[in-house]
Amino acid sequence: MYAPLTLKRVAEAIRAELDAPDGDPWLWIRQFMDDFYAAAQEVRAGLIAERPEPTGDPRFDAYLAALAEHFAFHYHLPTPAWVGEPERFLEQWWFPTQFKSLHAIALVESPAAFRRRGIFVDKTEFQRC
Repeated sequence: MYAPLTLKRVAEAIRAELDAPDGDPWLWIRQFMDDFYAAAQEVRAGLIAERPEPTGDPRFDAYLAALAEHFAFHYHLPTPAWVGEPERFLEQWWFPTQFKSLHAIALVESPAAFRRRGIFVDKTEFQRC
């Protein structure tokens, strides 16, 4: 039986992807979002509750915290305590896109949970087909 991904499992997968020559951590983040959106409301809190171990990249550690906080707010879930840990915030801004032309729109559209961590994404970040 399939179990939806938790952020704890996503962090483990990202750590492996970062060690792989052609790894793509974003595949796991997108799969998590698909699982989260498909999950029943009573399951969703469990997908973000458990503290993920460090991924090996502070940007992804902050991103996972921002994602958990963002989903907790928008889906009326308890915000996990781990999202407030100091290592879940970046000292240098990060735009996780290769297109500099999107930076201005990301500054405007990035949700609060991401902005406060120094991560800037546009509104399409959370859209899944």
